[in-house]
Amino acid sequence: MTPIELATRRRVTGLTSGEFAKLFVTLERKVGGESAHWDAADVESWEIVGPPVTAEDHLNETFAAANEFVATLARRLYRTVMPAGGSAPEEGTALTAFPDDLTFWSAQPDFGGIPHALWNIAALQAAEWVRQKTGVVCELHAREPLV
Repeated sequence: MTPIELATRRRVTGLTSGEFAKLFVTLERKVGGESAHWDAADVESWEIVGPPVTAEDHLNETFAAANEFVATLARRLYRTVMPAGGSAPEEGTALTAFPDDLTFWSAQPDFGGIPHALWNIAALQAAEWVRQKTGVVCELHAREPLV
């Protein structure tokens, strides 16, 4: 994977270098039999000089996992706001967006280690599907940060 391809794909996912590094390490705890200890600085350097071979093998899998997570979560969020029977949700129906990982993880502990940006992207996608299907604008309410 070239540095430009890596940087572009990371940006398309909506993740910062730090968020991508967290996700990459969360999904790939072992790389080549050794623990992965990469951080934002590593990802930033990969976007300049290219990823090491040991990381490159797992980058596509990480991007695919992030995309699948967002798609699955967007479908789940869509189903939660759509009333049974396929009728339109009420005006003012809202989904929650999170300002940071800590706030997200405290509200959604099952997603600990997953960057809040992925949830927010899924919420935006679900809101767009509601608008396209019903014409109702589903709002995003930002949760107040914990700190």
